[in-house]
Amino acid sequence: MSTPKKRPRCAGTKSKERPWLLGPIPDDAFGSASDLPPPPGPEAPPIAIDERFEHLLSNPDLFEAVRQALPAREQNSVGRPPTHPPYIYFLFLCAISVFGSARSTARHLQREMWWNAVRKAVEKHLGPEEAESLKAVGPNRSQWNYFFKNQLKEHVNAVRDASRDLWIQQALDMGLMTESRPRGSWIYPDRDQVIHGDATVAAPPSSQTHHETVNKETGEKRRHRVDEDASYTTEGGGRRVYGNKFLSLAVRAANTPHSRVILALESIRHKSRKRDPERDDEGTAVVRLVRLLLSKAPGIRGFTYDTALRGVHRAPLISDGIVVFTPQHGGIQPHPIQRYEHGKCRHDIYAVEGRACERHITVDGETYYAPLAVEELERRKQKATRFYHRLTIPCPSGHHELRIRVDETQADREIDPSTRKQRFNRAEHLRQVPPDTPAGRRLKGFRQDSESNHSRFDQRYPHKRVPAYGANAALLIYIGYAWVNNSTARAVAQSTRGLDQPPADLAA
Repeated sequence: MSTPKKRPRCAGTKSKERPWLLGPIPDDAFGSASDLPPPPGPEAPPIAIDERFEHLLSNPDLFEAVRQALPAREQNSVGRPPTHPPYIYFLFLCAISVFGSARSTARHLQREMWWNAVRKAVEKHLGPEEAESLKAVGPNRSQWNYFFKNQLKEHVNAVRDASRDLWIQQALDMGLMTESRPRGSWIYPDRDQVIHGDATVAAPPSSQTHHETVNKETGEKRRHRVDEDASYTTEGGGRRVYGNKFLSLAVRAANTPHSRVILALESIRHKSRKRDPERDDEGTAVVRLVRLLLSKAPGIRGFTYDTALRGVHRAPLISDGIVVFTPQHGGIQPHPIQRYEHGKCRHDIYAVEGRACERHITVDGETYYAPLAVEELERRKQKATRFYHRLTIPCPSGHHELRIRVDETQADREIDPSTRKQRFNRAEHLRQVPPDTPAGRRLKGFRQDSESNHSRFDQRYPHKRVPAYGANAALLIYIGYAWVNNSTARAVAQSTRGLDQPPADLAA
């Protein structure tokens, strides 16, 4: 095992970006420099295509989602009558993420070996009469395209909401996000207590941005199909990508391959508000969805995201009673918190790099910030939850204990008349779990699972392009992928203990 990298123990570090010194990070409640990194989890075994399809067919929630989201067709309704029941087309939608495209899915469902598996699943979940009423083969591409355009896209919000509620219940049935057994601390929550999220830009089938292009040499004009909802977005690292932006939230069990359950999906704004007024921006959508999860899953203790989530977004979630972790945003300067006075002692406390530090002036006239050791992250449940750092201020006349709020206060929200801005964005400057600590790096590692999820989503389709034009259509494709992913997680859980059985520690 490799030796973990030690924190620098120099008197202070000063980078080119900051004109001040920062002292060494102390060993405290957030971990020690000598702590070993957590061991890697077991490698996930591969799952064959036929297994994924089998897991999808064995999920009874799939048929329940259709019942809730897609209304039954009235006898006198206009338009082409569907050749197959709605649940067949919903199954077709999900199977696109198994077979890679609608064309491939239609071909597979025209073959007896795959269609017979569908008929057996329908017989199991809906009865033999329903299975007997099915056509001899599955839908062709023309039938699929018509239903996708006139039914699924028309009810995309209902499909999204029904799927989300069923996914949350599945996670609870698997023992995730529950509070019915002993749990981890607020600094070190259990893996299945922490929601991880991220946004991704999914590439449309075509990268063309203009309906017509002209060859400058020959003058030839060519027409192209363009995704009207897609646009360029700058991701982390300054990389520009073209497509539609989506948000996903998920949870998984510790050291358990194929246990990730996608909880919620949303199409979010990546254009200007004027060009796309219907969708929420990323931060607003994150807060809304996490709050919805909190209302349904009381065992959630933490949420981890990237730097797109700022203090204004973290503050309401912290007030709801959870730990919100993101890496520290660059360019944040030290900010005074308070002056602690006790007798003749005077200590100036500043927020630096996400934690409380004492400000000193060196003999060379430079500003030096000494990080203060935190003894505990305290949580006090009131109408709005409060979080405190209980810390120690070293002093020649005797150490002092101090509690500092790490959630937004009423005084913080007051508007400064001189700047016309909020007096103190506390959630931006002070972090419940500072990033540059073992506890912070552990939570940051949880978020990497979102990157894995988006990578797997991209790899499901040829050339990593979602086979649908428009944000709503692409969201449906992502919902179908999530059903395949969650059906696999459900099948793995059933193979170990069964969804209707309590976790091992509860049964004991």
